[in-house]
Amino acid sequence: MSPAFRLSAGSGGLEWPQVLALLAREARTPMGRELAIATLPCTDPDAIRRALGETRQARAAMGQIGVPPWEGIPDVRPTLETARVPGSVAEATELAALIPLLEAAGRLLAYGRAIQPVAPDLADALAGFPRQTELADLLRRSLDADGQVRDEAAPALRRVRQRIRDLRRELVKRLEAYFAAPNADTTFQERYVTVRHGRYVLPIRAEAKSRLRGIVHDRSQSGATLFVEPEAVVEANNDLVQAAREEETEILRILAALTDAVRAALPELDDLVAGIGGLDLIFARGALAERMEAVEPTIADERDVVLRGALNPLLLSQAWRVAAAVAGRGAAEGEPSEYKVIPMDIEIKAERPVLVITGPNAGGKTVALKTLGLLVLMAQSGCHVPARDGARLPVFSQCFAIVGDEQSVAENLSTFSAFVKQLREVLERVDARSLVLLDELGAGTDPDDGAALAQAVLEDLAERGAVVVASTHLEPLKGFASTHPRARNASVEFDPERLAPTFRLIYDRPGQSYALSIGARLGLPAALIERAHAHRSIQQRQLQELLARLDDRDRKDAERGAQLERREAESAGLLARAQAELEAARTSARETIARAKAEAQRLVTEVRRHVNEEWDRLKRAEKSRPELERARKRLVETAQKVAHTAGATAPEPDGAGPATVGDRVEITHLGLKGDVLGVDGETVTVQAGAVTVKVPMQALRVVSRGPSPQGGEGAMYPRPRRGRAPGDGARISTPGKGAVAVEMNIIGRTTDEARDLLEKYLDDAFLAGLTSVRIIHGKGTGALRRAVEELLSAHPLVAEHRPGASSEGGAGATVATLTQG
Repeated sequence: MSPAFRLSAGSGGLEWPQVLALLAREARTPMGRELAIATLPCTDPDAIRRALGETRQARAAMGQIGVPPWEGIPDVRPTLETARVPGSVAEATELAALIPLLEAAGRLLAYGRAIQPVAPDLADALAGFPRQTELADLLRRSLDADGQVRDEAAPALRRVRQRIRDLRRELVKRLEAYFAAPNADTTFQERYVTVRHGRYVLPIRAEAKSRLRGIVHDRSQSGATLFVEPEAVVEANNDLVQAAREEETEILRILAALTDAVRAALPELDDLVAGIGGLDLIFARGALAERMEAVEPTIADERDVVLRGALNPLLLSQAWRVAAAVAGRGAAEGEPSEYKVIPMDIEIKAERPVLVITGPNAGGKTVALKTLGLLVLMAQSGCHVPARDGARLPVFSQCFAIVGDEQSVAENLSTFSAFVKQLREVLERVDARSLVLLDELGAGTDPDDGAALAQAVLEDLAERGAVVVASTHLEPLKGFASTHPRARNASVEFDPERLAPTFRLIYDRPGQSYALSIGARLGLPAALIERAHAHRSIQQRQLQELLARLDDRDRKDAERGAQLERREAESAGLLARAQAELEAARTSARETIARAKAEAQRLVTEVRRHVNEEWDRLKRAEKSRPELERARKRLVETAQKVAHTAGATAPEPDGAGPATVGDRVEITHLGLKGDVLGVDGETVTVQAGAVTVKVPMQALRVVSRGPSPQGGEGAMYPRPRRGRAPGDGARISTPGKGAVAVEMNIIGRTTDEARDLLEKYLDDAFLAGLTSVRIIHGKGTGALRRAVEELLSAHPLVAEHRPGASSEGGAGATVATLTQG
């Protein structure tokens, strides 16, 4: 168990409760709001890191899934306290309030499953919520949403309520019969049945009292109407009253049983209430961090404080209120449309833990102290801090803040006396894990005495190892911070031209008060200001002039830095624009290539159509040489047309350098790869397997240089797709004799594969002008041989065929003679 964090009694000036109020506004359940208001910073580094991680997971879960289903969860802790007393009976409305709580457990369990990938720790916590489904079912069965006991709660209750309904119906019927009497108009004030003191009565005129025997239960304010229970229905009313008492008894018995059931489930119900409150607080921290655009600080073991771009959370809250007000009514003339909080960099090194901040009033010294204190408390409470990335904080066990004027007339304390009283408490308890914030150190007394006391205090705190930030106007303390090895100067920047603070912290340089300049700006007479300047010592004037020159130099350096940043931003914009244009060019190129490929595919499809048409025509036409020559000429014309179109639409080649004989090239628009057979000017002849095509030089991309390896039969005649029509290849021009082998080996192929390969081979061999070919099929089972013979016997291009001679492979080969016209 880590020791409790100590926040000094005088630290109210930090306004930590106001920050907790901001956190509580983000909570969605009464339990979560109470935990937020009562939040205390932690002093265990591991526990702090764990809490910060939970806040990070909550932000991730809300960003991906949304906020948890907190709606409708009541505060049932009073009901649980009632049930905790043995023999007690809770009210029906109190018990009914447990139903939405138990139903919320189921919704939260489902939410936990949804956030498991991004928030595993929170999902595990939600999965551990007790469900108490049996208790929830019992309460739903027994109570309705308004907290009334249902008839279904018990059979006895159902019976007694049915009896009450029957009695009421009969009783009203008997009473309404009185309205039919002859003298009803003069007897009854109005014709309706009502209830007084739990008994059914009739409203009669006061002067007609003697006409109806019965019991007077009430009278109107004017006395003109009496509410009388007729003597004839007294027993019926008695029966109804008795039944109502039986109903009350049964309801009390049911509520007692339900209270006992709640009492038995108290441990799990307590865990559920505590779990919902704790998770609500975590998600409230996440919601506040999102609203502040906060970052998760690193909890470091060393004593360095790094808070760049730190924002005061209360000033942020004020900015939200101003923005909301302006959005609601619109900005008035001359009123700013937004309230901007200026960030500041707060840095304290472990080797120089004492920071002395000087500068003019209203320049931001007190804001710097409060911002540091609040962000430390937020981080140690598991909250992310409003700062830039890279925030680093040590763990403090105590925070002492003397901020604001604590003078008290009632306690006879002046400003300085109140300061000394608080300072004594700090010096009694401070240690190496303390954060000490001292506003206007040394003020309220003689400047020399105040400075001497302040320096002694800072030296003592530095020796004890505390991290100290003090603001002051005293000149000796500026010198102390410049010379002491464990102290450092800082100042709030002031624009002497506008005579306005910039709220930036400048390190390693003391600040000026600018009291005389501010006084002149606020309307003090010029002669008075001149006289004040004359009263200043020579050393002080020289120091102020030196500081003014340093201020001017730093301001100019800052302007140059801002200008460089603007130029870098402009350069980055130009680079981004150039990259966007490059990407657009690449996209355009990809689209151009895609269009070229689509056009190539269209051309290939057209070629295939022409080839198929010629093949069909050949099968129907006379098998003569002239007819075949005419078919070949038509194919050549188609090839030339395709080559011309391909040359016009070919995209820019990817290869470098012209293709030469023997190079391996890719015809990108046709999707073919092959070897260069010849080059004639800008026209290149390429052999791609069994296909020979002439294409423009610019349509080629060189894959590799030099002669390509010769492929065997498998390379020349690739395995075709099943079901392809004969001649359905990308054959662009008729192959020459050297492009087609005089024999084909189909050993190892299936009969279907062999038929497809053989049909294409015969087609190419005929167009190449071969007179005979040899098909090597092997002996084996004879299946390939029979398939070959069947195809050759029916093929229109085969004149005859025979088994191979002994020198031709014998029974393992078949020789086919092609038609010659």
